[in-house]
Amino acid sequence: MNYMIYGEEAYQVRKAIDRVMKEEIGGRDDMNTATYQAKHSDMDTILADAMTIPFFSEKKCVIVENADFLSTKPTTTADLAKLEAYLNQPMNTTVLILTGAFAKLDLRKKNVKRMKDLCQIIVCNKLDRKGMPAYLQEQLQKRGLSLSPKALSCLIQRLPCDIGIIQNELDKLALYGDTIDETMVEQLISRSLEEDVFALVNAVVDKDIRRCFMIWEDLKVLNKDPIYLIALISSQFHLLYQVKCAQLQGWTHPDEIAAEYSLHPYRVKLALGMIHRFSMDTLLNILAKLAQLDQSIKAGRIDKKLGFELFLLSLKEG
Repeated sequence: MNYMIYGEEAYQVRKAIDRVMKEEIGGRDDMNTATYQAKHSDMDTILADAMTIPFFSEKKCVIVENADFLSTKPTTTADLAKLEAYLNQPMNTTVLILTGAFAKLDLRKKNVKRMKDLCQIIVCNKLDRKGMPAYLQEQLQKRGLSLSPKALSCLIQRLPCDIGIIQNELDKLALYGDTIDETMVEQLISRSLEEDVFALVNAVVDKDIRRCFMIWEDLKVLNKDPIYLIALISSQFHLLYQVKCAQLQGWTHPDEIAAEYSLHPYRVKLALGMIHRFSMDTLLNILAKLAQLDQSIKAGRIDKKLGFELFLLSLKEG
């Protein structure tokens, strides 16, 4: 059996390759596993190895990594005709695995379209915010972990959409017992930049200058550029402005608003919980301040750290 294992979720791709190798040849075996990089290996070399019988084993595995010559955005080239010819008459003692971190096969290419039917396809789609809660619940159940609703909400906010990181962080939580509360999540799981910015936006919303500067100090330790933070905060307030506009037009369902403005429903849901504290004039005023600050920094009229701190202080004035 030959395989195409691809997708933007690197952790899942690696796990799928390991699972296939375990099923086909009993696991990774240096004697009967050959790995090639598509960028540095020609197809003749790869196929010559694929057509060689294994040593002291019934089967061997040949892995071609970064085989994005199969994708819609290739950065490598390969002789697809030769590959297709091999797949039509493969060695029954060789498991060929074509793998890469791309989202789609280029089915406009006749060779790729035909090869798709000659291989078993395993697609590892990237996790998104919409699918995060269900995936977390599944993984928590596998580990026998019980989280309170507040702890689960905190965990969702802190974890990025990266399955590898999620697995590591959940393994860390599992070391501290079966029942996890919000305090344990806050102490054990590092805050993401996204959460820090969201916390900073919340502090801006509350005009809590002390909390603004506490979060800002944490971000400075992480060497986060004020210009980048200004762009992120502007993006958050632009989102609030869009959701406020939609609400004033009578739209209240997150999915409707998300579809209209091409936003993620999860972000819209969070924004709907915040916008009641803003008038349209306040939102426009903050966006104007951020735009002016960005221009002043880039024109060299003010130091970026000082400018950002003055912006935080200006929030007291409304």
